[in-house]
Amino acid sequence: MSWSKGRTFRLAAAAAALVIPLTSVTVSVASASSINVNVVGYSVVSPAYKALEAAFQATSAGQGVTFTNSFGASDTQTSNVVNGQPADLVNLSYEPNVATLVAAHKVPANWASQELSVAKVNVSPSAKQTTYATPGIVTDSIVVIDVRPGNPLHISKWSDLIKPGVQIVTPSPLTSGSAKWNLLAGYTSQLSLGRTAAQSQDYLKALIQHVKSQPASGSAAMAAFVGGTGNVLLDYEDNSLAAKSAGKAIQIVTPPQTLLIENPIALTNTGVNNSGAKAFYKYLFSAAGQGILASLGYRSVLKSVWSATKNDFTTFKTTKALFTVENLNKAGWSVVDPWFFSPTVKFGADKKHPTQGVVTYLEQFAGQSA
Repeated sequence: MSWSKGRTFRLAAAAAALVIPLTSVTVSVASASSINVNVVGYSVVSPAYKALEAAFQATSAGQGVTFTNSFGASDTQTSNVVNGQPADLVNLSYEPNVATLVAAHKVPANWASQELSVAKVNVSPSAKQTTYATPGIVTDSIVVIDVRPGNPLHISKWSDLIKPGVQIVTPSPLTSGSAKWNLLAGYTSQLSLGRTAAQSQDYLKALIQHVKSQPASGSAAMAAFVGGTGNVLLDYEDNSLAAKSAGKAIQIVTPPQTLLIENPIALTNTGVNNSGAKAFYKYLFSAAGQGILASLGYRSVLKSVWSATKNDFTTFKTTKALFTVENLNKAGWSVVDPWFFSPTVKFGADKKHPTQGVVTYLEQFAGQSA
């Protein structure tokens, strides 16, 4: 399914109205009692924070709050925080990044519960206010396929990506969370079609053999594609919509089967003691904050906002068509990450299909960098 000009965001005007002029921002943050919040995030979400921070600074809770931002490849950003980069709030690509920060004593072990304790958003089954049940997630998205305008290769589904002549751009799984979502989407698309795990891995092998370029991050991958590299880009839906809105020469294809992306957020050990960081975290989960994110192409984690904006997005009639990491394994990323992305490759009885480090093995087989 391709996105057309008719699939516009009705909240775009509302978001624009919430982004206040720079002169107003300067006045609101000039207080002698200003509080600075260090925000660290994955590359693609950077533009959204400009709008979110400006809108927050226009609220009473945001008076006197300033921001220092750092955005880049998610795994790299995680390593930077482990190594001492200041961070009060981290918004990363996928859950293992936050787990790494917990292990490094940078983020509290109960970070996921901050959604309830700080933002006051209930994710329990009895009173769930969120679209999905995963706690600590600030934005949802899906994996989409970007092609050249006019779709000259007639790409419509995952099987089209392994045909002769297809050259794929997707980030490196060594540095980027986006890369991991993209590759898992390819694998799970086959499970959604009823294929076995071995057949799905065989498809992933063929897909990786068509990868032409692996930039460091999702943003760098988009820049490479727009600059002329390859003829297909695997990407976050939100990043693709932002690029199209900015006039980039891309066409978005939503495949019939794809993967739900869930981006986690956490207050760090310094952030839980920073009143500005806590107030901003709460704002990000508010209807106002989620409304801005929805207008920028993110699927809202709040039921109320998602209900008002879901017609602006491709929806899926069955849960099988929109796979989740938990569908792949009930334990989630704690099992899925080493299964696919461990640097150590292990095989079971079947010597052809790894039981650990699947992508590591397939990338090496294809001559990629991982």
